[in-house]
Amino acid sequence: MHWLVILSLITGTTPPPATLPGFIDAAKLIELCGAELDAGPGRAICVGYVVGAVDQLMAQQSQLEEARRTICPPSGMTVEDAVSAVVKYGRFGSTATNIGASGFVRFAMEETFPCASPAKSR
Repeated sequence: MHWLVILSLITGTTPPPATLPGFIDAAKLIELCGAELDAGPGRAICVGYVVGAVDQLMAQQSQLEEARRTICPPSGMTVEDAVSAVVKYGRFGSTATNIGASGFVRFAMEETFPCASPAKSR
């Protein structure tokens, strides 16, 4: 866990907090998302998991006032954009067995597609 602190100091991004893992943890999700497209079901499981998690996150975000939203993807976001966001932050999840995959997807989406704060948009 010390390496996460060192990595966050170097990159300026803090790792996601520990969460209760559901069916899979962040490390397993990163492993699945790193599978080659033709290497069996791994990549398909990754895509399915990320799509489901992002759909749920966006449903939750839509219930919030715009000023309270934490994920603001572009209108043309694709499935591959969402998977790429998760893979991009794989350095935090690759050994994170104490972080649930759903929490990790949220972290990756918030870091990749942050909403402009009201102060910044003025």
